[in-house]
Amino acid sequence: LEPAFGFQALKNTLQATLAGVPVIAQPQLWDLQGESYGKADLLIRDDSRASDLGPYHYYPVEVKRSKSLRDYHVLQTASYNRMMARIQGYTPERLTVALPDGEEKVFYSEAEKQLNENLSKWKDLRDGRWIPEPGRPPDVTDSPWREYGKKLVETNKNLVLLAGLGARERGKLRQAGIDRLDQLWNLSLEETRNILGEAHGTAAYYVAQAYKTNGPIAKPGTVLSIPRAKRHLYFDFETSDEVHPTEPPHVYLIGCWDAERDQFVKFLARGAGDEGRIFTEFLDYVGEVETTCLYHWTDFEIRQMMIVMQHWPALKGSLQAMISSCVDLKPLIQSAVYLPVPSFSIKCVAPALGFHWRQKAFGAFESMVCYWDYLDSKEKGEINKAVLYNEDDCVAMWHI
Repeated sequence: LEPAFGFQALKNTLQATLAGVPVIAQPQLWDLQGESYGKADLLIRDDSRASDLGPYHYYPVEVKRSKSLRDYHVLQTASYNRMMARIQGYTPERLTVALPDGEEKVFYSEAEKQLNENLSKWKDLRDGRWIPEPGRPPDVTDSPWREYGKKLVETNKNLVLLAGLGARERGKLRQAGIDRLDQLWNLSLEETRNILGEAHGTAAYYVAQAYKTNGPIAKPGTVLSIPRAKRHLYFDFETSDEVHPTEPPHVYLIGCWDAERDQFVKFLARGAGDEGRIFTEFLDYVGEVETTCLYHWTDFEIRQMMIVMQHWPALKGSLQAMISSCVDLKPLIQSAVYLPVPSFSIKCVAPALGFHWRQKAFGAFESMVCYWDYLDSKEKGEINKAVLYNEDDCVAMWHI
């Protein structure tokens, strides 16, 4: 079938409904009164009730790959249902979404209120009555707009750049006439506290000043204390998730920056069955955990090691001993300094202190795709990109 678009597709769809075609694929539906249109997956003829079309009516079916029914599946189907209802003069009450494991049915009346609210919100967005907040950098929005969104947020000095402030606090600032981060630069600590309260006001004031001076500011009355030992290793895991069709989730890459030897070492698996080997080799490399500090960022690595213990029980004792020597750098630094960052993600903290990843717009997901190509032996060189990304993650911690 050659799918048509626009008015021709609408014409084709209406002709098919008038002819009583049993199933219509990719129907184009317009609702000029409701200012919306769309291309559904299927229209199914149903002879149980008549409509303006004849002794039958149509109901839409959306086909999704998701394992479970989502709200947006229901709303999308409901919107097509409403469009078709206005065309045929009859509203089907049951909504149908086809999932891999079978059909899900929902009542249209249960979705109608939420559909109205969402359509109203989209019209407010279109007409400029509602301007949504962007996400916090580095994940301002989805690819391929992430870098553009990040630059836009930084250029506009958006309030989401203030670490430690939620939507409620940003709303209070806007009510006080403060729409940009740089408007806080001329407010005193006391004035900022009057708007946001002592805790949030203090955070907003000092983070804003950190942006103004483009550098860290020590929190009053605190000392940055990072545990030290004979050896200092900065390590980071890369994982493959459940999306892969044949390989179960597993850690496929362990990277480690050895501060004393000034070198990066890696332990690379080839499939889930190889996970135990790379952890054994990593444990051998670490050696005496009692005289070593193993630095990581957030508790992600700790949680992964707990999972690895379940997969490889023989490594449980060694991994538990290694965990006892692990140091999460994020809470230590977050508790002692204010930084010009929107969050304490390592992707925000390291650039604020002068470190930059060598590959632009490359992250954990891109790294995982490179690994999948490596598993399929299609692109052997692609795994080097994943290793380089992991090395930069490790060095970023050392730099911080």
